[in-house]
Amino acid sequence: MDRGELLGKKYVSARETSRLGLGLGRKIGLLDPTVKWVASDAYDTGKWDKLHRELVVVDAYSAAVDLKELQRGCVDVIVQAFGAEELFVQEAPLDPSEPPPRGKKSWKHVFDGPEVVERIEIAIDEHVRFAKAYGDYIEVALTEEDIRRIVRSGRIAMVLMLASGLIDSDLAVLRKHHESGVRVMAPCHLGSFDWSDSAAELKETPGLTDFGREVIGECNKMGVLVDLAHASDQTCRDALEVTAKPVIATHTKCRALSRSVRDLTDDTMRAMAEKGGVVGILAPAPRSTQEAHEARIRRDRQLAANFPDPFELAAAKLADPIVWGTKLDLESIDHAVNVAGIDHVGLSSHHQNVPQWKEFTGSLIEHGYSEEDAGKILGENTLRVLRETIR
Repeated sequence: MDRGELLGKKYVSARETSRLGLGLGRKIGLLDPTVKWVASDAYDTGKWDKLHRELVVVDAYSAAVDLKELQRGCVDVIVQAFGAEELFVQEAPLDPSEPPPRGKKSWKHVFDGPEVVERIEIAIDEHVRFAKAYGDYIEVALTEEDIRRIVRSGRIAMVLMLASGLIDSDLAVLRKHHESGVRVMAPCHLGSFDWSDSAAELKETPGLTDFGREVIGECNKMGVLVDLAHASDQTCRDALEVTAKPVIATHTKCRALSRSVRDLTDDTMRAMAEKGGVVGILAPAPRSTQEAHEARIRRDRQLAANFPDPFELAAAKLADPIVWGTKLDLESIDHAVNVAGIDHVGLSSHHQNVPQWKEFTGSLIEHGYSEEDAGKILGENTLRVLRETIR
């Protein structure tokens, strides 16, 4: 069965979850019909819908899986992040443009030692069981060849990502996670470790220790893609100095525009590009109130023109993927392309407005990108980095 048949005839029912021993879906009872996505492509009437379905679309940082939303957005590949819980323990600096003070703890890792290893293995097992339960729609991918095979079958390829360096400061644990299916790892998330630190929490001496450099080398050796999305500037510099393989920032914006230390500097983006890496721009950007009104008017006029029958019109409205609050962040994409180059920019959702991805191809092309370059940004660049790193 090809992708069109899958989208048109197959969809995931929340009623299956009880039979499969999984938790009930969280969307029971929503009253707004514009967010009850319909998986069928029968209502795709936009100018660029066909091209979007033909491209391989990669969400470089998913964080949560909703199969119907992914189907509706025609997302083929997700880098699915998970980790262990962190607690916010004291106030961080209020100015996002200023780095946090060195040595001040703002975040606490809930799990430590052998318990963190057990917690991560539980999370990996949950994702593997989910993929097996819904094997008609999704499969865990361990290599880029797996990704291509799964996508050709009309299903979603899920690449498992450890969202923080929760390895109990032990390379053997890192190897164990790799054996269990992890193919992407960030040195840190919010809380720092003794061997790496984040944009939110710095060690007394920021950056990677000698052991942290060993972690990057071991990731290269095993086939784990390193993610610098939450890393401090010094950790980024150290990782880029050590790595022999491309790296990724799965979900970020551009500091030159945001003025936030959480986002990447131009120098870091250039250095990543020199190593063959990819900057994954967090795709959504806020719409103004006026932009939201205009988007809704365009949508309703197009629906009325395409579906004169009121029942067909009602069904088409359910299928429409427009999310009124956001649009594609073309400003950040343009900046990253200008700094890093067209071959080094991708996109991620962080599970925000996933069905809206169906609009992104048209947004890029109408903004001035060629079909080839839109395809690179939407997925091919990230696929290349995965091909060159994971195994």
